[in-house]
Amino acid sequence: MSGNLYTRRMGEEYDTIFRQCVSLNTELHKLVPLAKQMHLLSSNAVSSAARAGSEGDAFRVLTQDIQLLGDEVSDCIDDTQKVTTDIVNLASTLSRYFANYLIYLDLQSRLENVDTVTKVTYFDRGRKQVVESIREYNHKLSRCLGELKNLLSPVATLVKKGEYLAVCSSVEAASAGEHGVSFEAVSSMLRELVGQLGEQSVRQRILLRDLTDSMENQQTNQRNLLYAR
Repeated sequence: MSGNLYTRRMGEEYDTIFRQCVSLNTELHKLVPLAKQMHLLSSNAVSSAARAGSEGDAFRVLTQDIQLLGDEVSDCIDDTQKVTTDIVNLASTLSRYFANYLIYLDLQSRLENVDTVTKVTYFDRGRKQVVESIREYNHKLSRCLGELKNLLSPVATLVKKGEYLAVCSSVEAASAGEHGVSFEAVSSMLRELVGQLGEQSVRQRILLRDLTDSMENQQTNQRNLLYAR
């Protein structure tokens, strides 16, 4: 494979990385309505416990944990929003810089044997500046991906916590007499929301893993091609 074709393939890979970032951002935004539903559920749980009076004392303790779970999910989602926006912007900038790099290579190739007022060395300086920008934004994007991975790591624990609370709510519903129906409704909804959180978390981890692998491969390609020039 010629160097020129190899370089253009790298440009296509940056476009792919950008699309992966957009897909990850889209997937993470699906968590926002889920967090709102969990807050609504916690409000319903508090109301159910209040209507049960003294018979809802044990369930009232669970409602506090359900509220805390909703807050933790919301905090996790809020923390990821800015990072995912930064990731998309960085990937877009990287794709643009590499397109500029290809333009510089094309100009240099065209002017190598042509006598012009503008020296080839001028374009060579411009190319080197673009290469340094690509290096800088590569590091920034990699750091953001690492930060996002850390921010998403608590989600698996929150899913387990939610599953446990759903089981406990079902147990309380079974012994709550006439109030058991409303308690079980809370338990069923919590189980459903936690299940959705778990499914989305798995998809997000896969997207993040694939994106991280793409970035690592691209950085290796650059060390072999760009920085050797």
